Amino acid sequence: MARARYGYMGRLLFVDLANGTMHEEELSDEVARRFVGGYGIGARVILERMKPGVDPLGPDNIFGIGTGPLTLSGVYSTCRFSTMGKSPLTGYWGDANSGGDFANTFKASGYDIVFFQGKAEHPVYLLIDNGRPELRDARHLWGKDTTVAEELLREENDNKNLKVAVIGPAGERLARIAAVINDRGRAAARSGLGAVMGSKNLKAVACTGSMKPEVVDRPAIQAMMKEMMRETRENPSGMFFGLTHGGTPGAMVMHMHDHDVPIKNWAGNNVEDFPEWKWDSVAWNGMVKYVTKKYACAGCPVACGSVLTVEEGKYPVRDTHKPEYETLAAFGPMCLNDNMESLIYANELCNLYGLDTISAGATMAFAVECYENGLITKSDTNGHELTWGNSDAQVAVLEMMCRREGLGDILADGAKWAAEKIGEGAEQFAMHAGGELLAMHDPRCFPGWGATYISDSTPGRHTRGGTAFAEHGGVNERAYAGMGVPFSMPRYDPTDKGVYHAILAGWQHWVNTSGACLFGIDSMPLDFLGCMNAITGWGLDYEEIVETGRRITTLLHAFNLREGFKPDDFKLPERARGNPPLQVGELKGVTVDSEALKRGFYEAMGFDPETGAIDRERVISLGLDDIL
Repeated sequence: MARARYGYMGRLLFVDLANGTMHEEELSDEVARRFVGGYGIGARVILERMKPGVDPLGPDNIFGIGTGPLTLSGVYSTCRFSTMGKSPLTGYWGDANSGGDFANTFKASGYDIVFFQGKAEHPVYLLIDNGRPELRDARHLWGKDTTVAEELLREENDNKNLKVAVIGPAGERLARIAAVINDRGRAAARSGLGAVMGSKNLKAVACTGSMKPEVVDRPAIQAMMKEMMRETRENPSGMFFGLTHGGTPGAMVMHMHDHDVPIKNWAGNNVEDFPEWKWDSVAWNGMVKYVTKKYACAGCPVACGSVLTVEEGKYPVRDTHKPEYETLAAFGPMCLNDNMESLIYANELCNLYGLDTISAGATMAFAVECYENGLITKSDTNGHELTWGNSDAQVAVLEMMCRREGLGDILADGAKWAAEKIGEGAEQFAMHAGGELLAMHDPRCFPGWGATYISDSTPGRHTRGGTAFAEHGGVNERAYAGMGVPFSMPRYDPTDKGVYHAILAGWQHWVNTSGACLFGIDSMPLDFLGCMNAITGWGLDYEEIVETGRRITTLLHAFNLREGFKPDDFKLPERARGNPPLQVGELKGVTVDSEALKRGFYEAMGFDPETGAIDRERVISLGLDDIL
């Protein structure tokens, strides 16, 4: 088989940490076309090489990190990388992705994906310099926060342009909600894969390089980017305007109006519990006075990032990344905390120690409710009144989580695992699907979220495809039209939702595994198909886009089945679907049948709704019979 040449480096690196050996393998064009990149190719490799039933925090789990064909291609907003492996949160497939500047440099260092197996005898990091990989001692970095470790790696390698993906003390201490951090605060956060790195004594992946993949038609890519920016300047979408103005925090007030933001651990409403006069305090307007500069990820015209400094008060921080919408919602309305300085500080703590902010904030809301119901006491919280809206107490307990001290040792594994240890009915306050804390979009507002949270192989996620995007008003109209999906769907009408969910789940896998940014794809009129063909020369059409998306969806589902998955393992908490329904606010009286929506998706995918088993003919038609 021919090596993947256009859009790819065509090289996979395999690192055995147990004995310190490494070898390269060629990435074939056939595998690249069938599984795209990132966790698509990664799942294909891991499923084939990893034994079933391994401990996610044991040496036999395989951890991967890599990019996709759009990365470093000249297409704008394509600087995302994926982490992947078996999740210690769910026990099933796990992946996460992040932006920033790491992805481009990782690819320029010479590889598409690097896989790690085994456990190193002592802490190490992998350095890749223009196709030359080397394992180096990281004992001096162990225990250091992510920012300090990143700077030390640059200094000791005498390279200010070195890019680093690193874990903090939370990952080292195997917190199941640990993230992988790059660029001092960009996070591949979900699935708990920072703990997998920690379990392997792998502190960081550091890279530098100037290599570039070939593309078939660079002038065509340049022409498409020029035309896309002309259209964007002349007729910017509301999303583009909002993101360039205030980033994701700029959407908070809109989401609050819709009641898309979960409040008071999913039990509250936007009238009595978090009224309108508080909304700005947890949104862009509440943080803009702390902004010192705005920034963009590599090669992105959206530029939705900001750096903040809080000079005085209880929570001073300097040159920190702004908290994104999900972080603000999780530590803010979910915990009834409207103190912006504490939210900025909580975000910085999570970045330094390496915690997923969604999971940490949602677990904090769980802990507050446990405290309010007497399951946690002041003796557990070191004397702090862990009540709704008490920002000081919540920050103090977050610090305990970061360090895995006392109560924080229990909470650092997320609400599901914490509830099992606390007992006494604490499970009713844990708002998770299969162990993954739910993201900050409400299925009672857009029911497609409810289907996605329990249908995807990595549950509880907001960056997975589903009908919620169309229920909200649609994204990338060109792609939707090409795939035969309505650009806008009525929220509460389930007609054909399963069919469209199946298509859009696959589309989102394309976005994620290609290295594209969800915000870039959604906010600008990007000709995704044209770009892929100009890069690879494959001659893709939308029919193949849909088929490839289904193949990746099916592959990830098959991984879970092999690990013992049953559809009932991912269930939506009753509260989150509106049982009982809210009595006040925009969502008064709304209850969503998320299980029926999941059934529709399963049927469209050829999955048995009761057992999850994949239809044999579907396996063959997708060309997966060689591994499934």
